Parts: sequence; C-alpha cells; structure tokens
Amino acid sequence: MASMTLTRALQLLLVVGLLCSSTHSKILRAHRRWHAVTDIHTHIRRQDVGADFFPVLGVPGLGLNTTAPRLEIRELQRNPDLFNVYLLGLQRWQNTSQDDKLSYFQVAGIHGRPFLPWDGVAGRPQPPEGYKEGYCHHSSNLFPTWHRPFLALVEERVYHHARDVVAEFPEGDLKARMTAALPALRLPFWDAAAVPPIGTGSYPWSVQRKTIEVELPDGSGSVKATILNPLYSYTFHPLPSKDIFGKLPWTQWQTTIRYPTNRSANAQSQDSKIAFQLDLNLVNLRQRTYQMMAMQKDYHNISNNVVSIGGVLDSLESVHDTIHNTVGSSGPGHMTNAAYSAFDPVFWLLHTNIDRMTAIWQALNPDSWVTNHSNPTATFTSDADAYADENTPLHPFHRNQAGDFWTSASVRDHTIFGYTYPELVGLSEDDTLVRRVNQLYGENATSQFTWKLGDPVPLANADNGYTHNERQSISMSSPQIGKHQYQYFANIKVQKSGSEGGYKIFVFVGPTSIATAGSTYDATLWMRDPSFVGFTGFQSTNSHGDGYAGDPNAKSDANGVVAMTKALEDRLRTGELASLDEDAVDKYLHDNMSWRITTVR
Repeated sequence: MASMTLTRALQLLLVVGLLCSSTHSKILRAHRRWHAVTDIHTHIRRQDVGADFFPVLGVPGLGLNTTAPRLEIRELQRNPDLFNVYLLGLQRWQNTSQDDKLSYFQVAGIHGRPFLPWDGVAGRPQPPEGYKEGYCHHSSNLFPTWHRPFLALVEERVYHHARDVVAEFPEGDLKARMTAALPALRLPFWDAAAVPPIGTGSYPWSVQRKTIEVELPDGSGSVKATILNPLYSYTFHPLPSKDIFGKLPWTQWQTTIRYPTNRSANAQSQDSKIAFQLDLNLVNLRQRTYQMMAMQKDYHNISNNVVSIGGVLDSLESVHDTIHNTVGSSGPGHMTNAAYSAFDPVFWLLHTNIDRMTAIWQALNPDSWVTNHSNPTATFTSDADAYADENTPLHPFHRNQAGDFWTSASVRDHTIFGYTYPELVGLSEDDTLVRRVNQLYGENATSQFTWKLGDPVPLANADNGYTHNERQSISMSSPQIGKHQYQYFANIKVQKSGSEGGYKIFVFVGPTSIATAGSTYDATLWMRDPSFVGFTGFQSTNSHGDGYAGDPNAKSDANGVVAMTKALEDRLRTGELASLDEDAVDKYLHDNMSWRITTVR
C-alpha cells in the first residue's frame, strides 16, 4: 500500500478554522422536551399471522413492554449473564439460513449489497450500469434517522434469537438466571471517543478475539464453552456469487475481514493495528466529539458529511466515516466499503453509538430536526439530488402491516422502540446532561466506566502494536481543551469519487521524520512521529466492489475534521508556539503544518 500524491488520490482543500467560542460547560444547553408520536402506540405486539409486510417495531414487537438502556459493550461485559444471552442470541441469528428474509445476511444486506428488494420494497428504475447502492442514506440529512429503525430491527432479531436459545435450556439455575437477564437485553454500543477503562485501550477486547467463552447447560448444571466469537466476524454460508456480490476480493473472503493483510483469499484481519491507530487517534476523536456536541446547533449540519457553503465544523457521519475507515483500513476490509460494511458485527456497535450521539444531541437541541434538503447520493429507492424532509419514507422499514413506512418524524422519539441510553437516564439539577457530556468528552475528561482500580478487567490478548509505556500513556490521556478564546481544527473537504477503499488524511504539526511521498506506507510509523496530530477517514460509497466506484464524473463533496487545539497547547507549553492568539497560530501553522493522504493501492 503506497502513499498517493494529491492529484492521484483526490481533490482536497485543507483549511484551518477558528471558532470563537468558550469551551466551558455553559456552551451546552439541556432541554427536557419530548417529541411524542401520537399516532403510534409505543408498545405494540406484532401479529405475525397473515402479515403482508414485516412491521419494524423493535423489542416491543415481541411483547416486551419496558424501556431499557443500551449499554456500552464493555459495560455489558460486566454483567456476565446479560453478555452471555447477547452472545448466544447473536450467534444463533448469524447461523440462520441466508434464504430467510429475517436472517443476519438479508438484514445486513439492506444496507448495501446484494442490492435486492427487502420486504417487498422495490428499487428505483435500474440504471444501465446496474444498482450501486443499498437502501442506506449516506451524505444525507436522513443518515442518522434512517439507521434508527434499522438498528431497532437488528435489536429485535438478536432478542428474538436470544429468547429462543434460553427457552431451549433445561429447567434449572442457568435457565432461571438467563431468563431473568433477558428483559434488559438491548444492542450494545461502542464509544470509541470515551476515555477507556483503566488499563485498556479504545478497541474493546471482545471484538478482537476469534473465540470467546459462553455459559451453556450441562445436564442439571452449566459449563463454560468456547465458541467462535460472533463479534469477531460473520461467516457467509454460502459466500454469494459475483453476480450479486461483485468481484475480488469480496467473492473470495468466506468471512468478514478487518484491516486485511492483503487482498488474497488467505487474508487475515489485523485487529492489533486497528487498536493501535484508534488509541493514537483517541485524543483527536474525543475533541471532535466534544466540539461537535458543544458547538453544532443545527441538525442538518451535524447529520451528514456533505460540505455546505462555508463548510461545517464536524458531523456524526464524518466521525462515523473515520471509525469505519480505521477498522476496515484501505485494504480495503469490509468496514471500509459501504456496500459490505454491515456484514461485519462491529458495524452494529458503531452505529448504535451514532444513534446514541444523535439522541444526546437531540436532548441538547430539541427544536432542530430534519428539514427539506437535496442529497447528492442515490440510494436503492431514491435518485441522486432527491429532496428529503422529516416525512420522507425511510425505506424499506414498514411501521405496520398496512405498508406505511417509518419517517424521521415518527422516529424522533427513540423510546418508541423500547430503548434509551444511560446518559439520558436519572438526570437531575445536580447531574445534568451537560455535566455528563463534559465528563465524557470535555476538558479533563475521565473514564466514566464502572471499573475501579483493583477490579479484574478483561485485557486484549494482543500487544496492539505498541509498547507498555505507550499503552499507559495512550489509555490515560485526555484532551485538555483550554479556556482561551479560540478552538482550532483542520477542516478537510474532499471530493468522494474514484476510490473503492476510501482514504485517510493524516495531519502533522512541527518537524517530522516522515519520508516524502512515494516511500513505503506505514501508518504505525507515521502515528508514532512526535509531530502527529490526528487523522480523519472517509468511507467508500457507491462502489460495485469490483474496483468501479460509480460514475467517474460524479462528484460528491464530503467534510472531515482533525482537532488541533490540544496539539497547539502542547506546542505552547514547550515554547514552540508563542501564544494561542489567532495571528501567532496562523503563522506557526503556515510554517509547520503538513499532511499526508493514503488510499487503496
């Protein structure tokens, strides 16, 4: 994999933005206001007999009349029984026949390939070159809202299969415990921006292990059994043919692959490299998350990565793109390419967190929601540049058997699907949402996990590509966003076309030992350089999976961000930078800022 020159890789404009806002907690405003959906009862049990369509109701569709929080994956692990039923439900679902409409394969395929109708929702008239998109909305004001019923469907299927597994257990203590745990089962999320639990990194150990232990019945008792980890990969059974799955490498990989060693049939995932890159980009990602939550007040700007006039600070989709790209890498692995990404089990952890960030942002900004905008990217059912508003159907998700669709308006209150998030539970005048956001991502952020010093904590098996000292420095670091007037960031605008594997832009400040373009690409060496600040990544979309990335003349701009404030504060402390005033920073960055692009070879 070689670094690419600017003209070969993409058209890119790098701008240093200055935000004249305080970073105190008063930036954020929490409002207790709910947008009730009056024409749909929250807890409706599905009547499966004679249904023309499959209503996506979440766990309420299974008769569960409670609302429970979705937990961070590492918090879920702290409840062994709940984690056990989650793993068993996910495993059972993944093993369902791919011919089943509600199988893991077909539900994941809603997002991208195989570009076929789901639940009777036909695509738009097929273009001459064939479909290149699934139902998912990317670079769209519907990006966060479309995924809400998608995740509710996944949550329901995991719960359904977990319930079936537990029902098959013989009577006894194990069945009683798992039955008691089951009502709290919701999809976990992975917060890649949070300060990790003490002694660990950003990338959860549970998604890196090829095998994992579960508790199963053994006669009248139970036994620990080792199974293939359903969080590590999905095994196709069978692997689809090239007529619906594209060409190499996708039609030779029997399982989903992350950060592949190569593009051959025997490629292996490199989770240790993913962990390394996530940890070294953690401070940047946390600053981005905080700035986005604190300073973005308009839903349209925070919802998608499309560059508007004057640019935007950051967006949920742009942060999402960076993590997709990091996990998939530019090999590309499944997570890098939107046509295949939903087959990787880590996809659900990432997108559940994006839904969580959306819900938190909604609580802070209850008066801003989906407005009418055109979206540059086509989907399976909508043309490029089609307009969408809060009443646009979120295909293919039906909300009832009559064939009505969910819309952004009807999913505005996420609790309609029977879930919420920990940050939204138990708020008070002394424990506000503003305070919680600042503790998670703001100045002097600390780990909010329940793990304590001395507690046994699960550690990754691999060394993650860095030394013990580096690990300690990374896991305990937090962004020190200062109390000065300006917040600095690199606002990166790119033209998303022609790259099957997506690409990353790395930003550096100060003298660097990195060789010039054309030398061997090694992101681990780049990120160890003292001048490294952070990177932002862009996910591949509109790809056939055969090297053809849609219309080569089509142009869709996207926006990414690298937070600069912490790096500049570090240079101020060492005396390299005279002050954080605008003029001093402008001159310093003009003389000392550089960047590199990597893309698929």
